Amino acid sequence: MAQYTIHNIRFYDFHPKAIQCMSYEDETSRLALSRADGSIEIWNCKSRPFMQLVLPGDNDSSVEALVWCRGRLFSAGLHGFLLEHNLASREVTLRTPVTGGPTWCLTLSKDKKKLAAGTEGGYVCIFDVVDEGVVYDRVLEKQEGRILHIAWHSSGDYIVTGSVNCVRLWSLKEGRVTRCALGASNRKDEVIVWCVGILDDMTLVSGDSCGKVCFWNAELGTITHSVQTHKADVLTLAICVDQNSVYVAGVDPTIVQLSRVETNTSRGKVEMWIKGNQRSVHTHDVRALAVTATDRVYSGGVDTILTLSYYPPKIVCKFPALPPLGSISVAQEAESLLLQYSDHVELWRLGASSEEGGDSGTFLPITEDRVKMLELHGKEDEVIQWCAVSPKALWIAYLVQGSLRIYHFTPPASGGQPRVQRVREMSRAIERSHQILWLSEARLASASVTGTIQVISVSGSEAVMEKELTLEPGHSVLQMTCDMEGKTLAVVDDKNTITIFDIEGGKSAVLPGHSAPCTAVGIHPLSKEVVAVYADMSIKEYDPSRKRYTAFCRKHLNEPSPELVKKHSVIQRVSFDPDHPDLILLHNDSAFVVVQKGKKAASESQERAPKMKKVMSGSSLGKGEDAGMGAQLSVIRRPNQVLLFSQVKGKAVVSVELNPLQVMDHLPSPLKVKKYGGT
Repeated sequence: MAQYTIHNIRFYDFHPKAIQCMSYEDETSRLALSRADGSIEIWNCKSRPFMQLVLPGDNDSSVEALVWCRGRLFSAGLHGFLLEHNLASREVTLRTPVTGGPTWCLTLSKDKKKLAAGTEGGYVCIFDVVDEGVVYDRVLEKQEGRILHIAWHSSGDYIVTGSVNCVRLWSLKEGRVTRCALGASNRKDEVIVWCVGILDDMTLVSGDSCGKVCFWNAELGTITHSVQTHKADVLTLAICVDQNSVYVAGVDPTIVQLSRVETNTSRGKVEMWIKGNQRSVHTHDVRALAVTATDRVYSGGVDTILTLSYYPPKIVCKFPALPPLGSISVAQEAESLLLQYSDHVELWRLGASSEEGGDSGTFLPITEDRVKMLELHGKEDEVIQWCAVSPKALWIAYLVQGSLRIYHFTPPASGGQPRVQRVREMSRAIERSHQILWLSEARLASASVTGTIQVISVSGSEAVMEKELTLEPGHSVLQMTCDMEGKTLAVVDDKNTITIFDIEGGKSAVLPGHSAPCTAVGIHPLSKEVVAVYADMSIKEYDPSRKRYTAFCRKHLNEPSPELVKKHSVIQRVSFDPDHPDLILLHNDSAFVVVQKGKKAASESQERAPKMKKVMSGSSLGKGEDAGMGAQLSVIRRPNQVLLFSQVKGKAVVSVELNPLQVMDHLPSPLKVKKYGGT
């Protein structure tokens, strides 16, 4: 395998945000979760979970509740509006005011025709969900105290809410509270009911600030069973589909499963709830839980990590927070890096070493340190959503609420200062966008909110739309990539279709469909073959000129490699080396993956490289007598989290990494629990 010089970039100051709430839709196998900065992440969980797109937030946004309704996503927060999000354009298409100000919770009726919102002012607002949006129906009788959580009975006739010192059951037919139960009548301190649920048999479930989970008789308004599950507040609960299990978690981050059992007593059979499996998969407060129809539990909270766990068998998959696409852009020819933050972008020139070779895994002496070439700030209230730098780092572009900003950058001469000039004359034909990509110097591809791909030419102080490329009606761009010459564009859309465009001639090919969604795609710089990697870890190589898979793909890429399947993360990027056309460079969140064609597969793992702590393992990608002569897959595991790995100029690659300890340093202190033998 070829040797490369790796630029280890560890100065990207990326701070993941806490997970606030989440909602899972079984029909589409999608998970929506919100973070503390107001952004919403959409995770595709059809095969193995991966972050498919991000709905950016802003300084004033707040997402406290999320609900899926027939493929449509609704949210609510402290701004006091019920919002509907368009996943295709990444925009808010509907803003409906909610009576009572800030909204803390949302729930959906079982027939998915009505939404209910609980507010700061003690109101429960009911909305009808129609094709055009939502229509205000009515508001229930005002109660004292804020509505912290809300749940809807399967019959559609009852709603249960949680507040301070109170669990209320609402009758929608009568429009008033039929039962009111105190959280703790024998305590002087108030008890906050953080989460509630209701079973089909009218059993109410609540989790409170005392660390208890209580089960209530709805008819009598009394507690039938109480379980001390945690040592601190129970913040969230989720009820399984069969309603025989309830999962709870909170400030004490242990996820506890409560199971329904029947015991024989002197009075006959009595139904009880007992503690079952406990999962310690988080280090800090768990704020959100979601249970699928197959009893898989998604959880998240202050530690910023999304976790999937289920039993049996005992499986725990952790997905660290990653910056969204468009946060890091590489200028390959200039060996520079553009890093995006919420209020500014930074252009860095990579360092260099006088030595070109050495033993594998050794550190080369730095003769030219990295240099921050530019720090470009937006306006005071602007939040940057996407950034891109041209191959020679002469043009910089970023998006602010869909609006395109383009700058021409002139590197400093010897002893001089760099110059930045904004392109102010923008053609009116240029539409608002949610994604951009530099095809070449002064030529840009922009994925507009209307679903088209606009090719924009930039010259001097003017930007003009050159042409439009169109996808199938109803399709929206998820990610774009181009070849080194900027003549071929590969587009992955939300319908799991990969379209190849000859930019001069229009659409050239559409890749065959695959059962799993695509996570990464790349175009070979020499052969123009397209390599696509899917969520089931399948790798496909396609020849657009012949409109079929290559012979190498049909022979050696029939099944996913065991080396890749045993890990739960997906491939995030595909890149190539023009000097070594037989190599395919991939990466996930913890390793580099190199596929080498025409190489006999290694039978044993290669030795650990000194100092770099690399673990290399070879495996065959195909089956048959000569499969081992076809390809070799090597995995180089990294001690840090890999945010981006890409080939740069010559024999150099850049790896942007994040030390997990940096994330932990910015988190608040977790709940202190005394352990046996400790203090």
